[in-house]
Amino acid sequence: MKEKGESIAEESVNSIFDKDNFFSVYSNDVMNAAREILIVSPFITRKRTLQMMKYLTVALENKVRVIVVTRPGEDFKEKDRSRIQETVDIMKNAGISIIFKSQIHQKYAVIDQRLVRYGSINLLSFGNAEESIMRLDSLNIASELTCSIENM
Repeated sequence: MKEKGESIAEESVNSIFDKDNFFSVYSNDVMNAAREILIVSPFITRKRTLQMMKYLTVALENKVRVIVVTRPGEDFKEKDRSRIQETVDIMKNAGISIIFKSQIHQKYAVIDQRLVRYGSINLLSFGNAEESIMRLDSLNIASELTCSIENM
């Protein structure tokens, strides 16, 4: 595990990752967050959320504000709603703020209003599909994404 504040290799900034190689750099970004983590993931699964909780807990212990934006249970089939609620409860009980936005499709994370992950990978339910995600260091893009979700 990297020490808090240790920088990531320069070649991993402004890069595109796939489902096989993004997780280690993403989890490190989460653990090294200093102020805030915003995760927009329309879909959440218990398995992936529990996997991420190891890293999100480090951020929470470091007094980082963690916000997750996801779809409400009503957006899903009735048979899936209790599993989704259980996963939401895991995050809420850890101190994560949950915001529900119906019918969102974007998938991204913004860390410290600067470091952006944007692509087709659901960050709290990523699976086996051939998906990709960009990692960018951009105040402007971070601001645009944050404003876009606030205005939905």
